[in-house]
Amino acid sequence: MKEGAGLAIVVNANAKRGGRRVAAEIRRALPGASVRLTRSIDELDGFLRSLSAPTCVLAAGGDGSAVALLGALDRVVPAGEPLPPVGSIPLGTGNAWAHSLGARKLGLCVEALAAWSGPVPTKRATVFDCEGTLTFFAGCGWDAQILNDFREQVEASPSRRLAKSVWGYLSAMALRTVPKAIVQGRPQVTIENLGDTVYTVAADGRVQKLFGARRGTVLYDGFASVAGAATCPEFGYRFRAYPFAERMLGLMNVRVYDRTPAGALVSIPRLWRGQHPLEGMHDWFTTHARLTFSRPMALQIGGEAIGVRRTVECKVSNRRVDALDWRRLFR
Repeated sequence: MKEGAGLAIVVNANAKRGGRRVAAEIRRALPGASVRLTRSIDELDGFLRSLSAPTCVLAAGGDGSAVALLGALDRVVPAGEPLPPVGSIPLGTGNAWAHSLGARKLGLCVEALAAWSGPVPTKRATVFDCEGTLTFFAGCGWDAQILNDFREQVEASPSRRLAKSVWGYLSAMALRTVPKAIVQGRPQVTIENLGDTVYTVAADGRVQKLFGARRGTVLYDGFASVAGAATCPEFGYRFRAYPFAERMLGLMNVRVYDRTPAGALVSIPRLWRGQHPLEGMHDWFTTHARLTFSRPMALQIGGEAIGVRRTVECKVSNRRVDALDWRRLFR
């Protein structure tokens, strides 16, 4: 049997590290796999419809590629039928989902897939719907604004390699996002629970039921620098923005950070590590929530800036997602 037999790999033609070259590299290493370089949603959907019972479908790209794959599978596979196992090979800028699943560098991932035979090891992953998109993180506030500022800085920079590094990300935040936040001030947000049972995180890190919370309960009403939801602990660059996101399978972690730009800058090392407790941080777990802001806010879904919104709804998907568990594969 050829290496990679049963695997289907979608390579983002616009991947940071070169889609066409990577697709050729993967084809050489995994001659038994179905590898397709895609440039559009129609190409992605068409490729998935051509597959017959793949053992795993992987997106080679960044978080946007992984989100695109989840959305395409949701469209192509009829409701009620199981999705094939899915995975992510990191080729993008942030690669939050791939890293949270234990992925390593491209070459190591391909070598591990070539050495493996039979069904790939998987772990259950929770995804949720935001604005009609299946994703593993989404939010409004600094996170979305930083993405906009980061992309603008990359486009204007004479050194794309440095601009796309973690230092470029931090400099975009400090030199572009923070000044804007100081001028505009923090918006207010009201977070309503639209699900049933709600959990929260105690100061010692334990998850506990929030008694009295029910459908329609207001979980938060106040200022917010960042407000969003996630089922993936990272935001890319190993930034653990949602360190508890995987603690409650089948629920999403809704999180609010309420601090001034100056306070956030001082706390960057602790924010990056996902330290808990942290002043101004609030966490809940639910299946469905609505966030309403006092003014239009930049929104990002899966690391992609998609415009501004005053109201955002997030709801856990009924789709069962079994994701390739790279940590077990590498053992």
